[in-house]
Amino acid sequence: MIKSSTSNSSHFIKATLLITVFSFLSRVLGVFRSTLLNSIYGATESKGIIDCYVAAYRLPDIIFNLVAAGSISIVLIPYFSGFMKKNDNEDLNKACSSFLNFFFIVMSIVLIIMFFFAKFIVANILVAGWTDQANIELTVKLSRILLLQVLFMTLSSVFGSYLNSIEKFFAYSLAMLSYNVGIIAGILFIAPFLGIEGVIWGTVIGSLIHFFIQMSGSIKNGFKYTFSLPKFDREIRELFAVAIPRIIAISSDQLVRFTVITFASFIFTGSMIIFDNVENVGMVFYGMLAVSVSTTAFPGFVRLYNEKRYEEMFSSFLEKIRFMLFLMLPATVFMTVFRTDIIELLFRYGRFNPTDRMLTSGALAVYMTGIPFLSITILTVKYYYAMKKSLIPMFAALTAIVVTVLTSYYLSPLYGVSGLAAGRSAGFIIQALILMIFLLHINSNYNLKITRFGKILTQILTLLLCSIAMLLCGILLKKILVFSNGSKLDSIISIIVDGFAISVLYIIMCMIFKNPDIGLFIGKFKNILRIGQ
Repeated sequence: MIKSSTSNSSHFIKATLLITVFSFLSRVLGVFRSTLLNSIYGATESKGIIDCYVAAYRLPDIIFNLVAAGSISIVLIPYFSGFMKKNDNEDLNKACSSFLNFFFIVMSIVLIIMFFFAKFIVANILVAGWTDQANIELTVKLSRILLLQVLFMTLSSVFGSYLNSIEKFFAYSLAMLSYNVGIIAGILFIAPFLGIEGVIWGTVIGSLIHFFIQMSGSIKNGFKYTFSLPKFDREIRELFAVAIPRIIAISSDQLVRFTVITFASFIFTGSMIIFDNVENVGMVFYGMLAVSVSTTAFPGFVRLYNEKRYEEMFSSFLEKIRFMLFLMLPATVFMTVFRTDIIELLFRYGRFNPTDRMLTSGALAVYMTGIPFLSITILTVKYYYAMKKSLIPMFAALTAIVVTVLTSYYLSPLYGVSGLAAGRSAGFIIQALILMIFLLHINSNYNLKITRFGKILTQILTLLLCSIAMLLCGILLKKILVFSNGSKLDSIISIIVDGFAISVLYIIMCMIFKNPDIGLFIGKFKNILRIGQ
């Protein structure tokens, strides 16, 4: 039975709100984690210890994305969804079990091999610019410990695909909190005894909790484990063939992160943690909003494509782009205008000195220019994958790698961490533009005329105008209303007063242009007020 459009929209909004709330809480915990780490170790005064911590994640992350993350969601969600369409729960459970076993075996072999090669990769490639042998050895040790969390996160991702395919998002959302909870616990309770190694063990504990939450959620929703291995029939082979470009595309981002760390090793002590702070803060609204929208949109795209409802699928895509930008554009403006105040509030503690904060704030302004484009990319990529087209996203990702690496290589010696941020933003912009250009060509193949969707495209353009007005107003207010005299209280007042003013401006302009998303939110707010009465 096909759900009605209203029912689908309601389910999408509820699921998105659920994931958004937990994503927000996860990002808050992530920022709190960064605040704790920076206050304890600092950046430029850390003697490189905190840079060891940042660098240690790069090798495990690239392994996880190369072997598991790139293939699991894009292969398993459509594969599991096929069983849901046939109401075949027994075969769904068997398929999930078989892939749990398969990825456990494959990942265990890979991790054992990488344990022995870790020293060579870290010392000769990852931190090639370092001369402190003690810090190199520490990074190798931390990287090897983190290989454990790769195994737990891989198995957890299989359960996450199971939950996504049956469109049950609570356990999936709750698991987002566990990773940072584990790291914070490591900072507070293990690090006092083991130093930075204790923080790494907290990461491993967080990944284990992540696995247990999604496993428990799957069991609660009907999963029953059976010992078996997957049969690579025609359908699964085709899905894995589609996933190969996806693996390359996903891994390319980790390759960029790996390369950025290498470039940072040649700049100055503390550059790695400063850039890590920029990404953590800059990604808060992206992780909370864009990732949430794309996660809940993907199963719907898959369903519409399988039902050959191509026009409805593209219309749904544009509506979700509009909805996402309605949220992301003002969030990006807010982060850009109040970047200095935000950095002061988050990191003006302990050993994170004024120079560290100034470098972080400057790089954040550059980094934020690419976030709206990255948001477009994540949703557009899901649209491509729903159509089982992964070559174009791979091409876009590889092109973005070249742009990012070259830009970072030339700008980082001149502008330090801001040069690295410029490289990342340039890659985000190029990737989004390539994806959208090719999407126009694909639409012509499906006989979809872009003019049919002119109304939605016009609404997206008006959002851009509203955001530009919001940005200009914010810059002007920051010059006219000077609250900051160097205290955290002044930063808070500036954010509240100026932030309220530019937010009201954005809302009023959206109402003038009759944006449908603002109407939806006002309607929801009125319903809440009626319930309160």
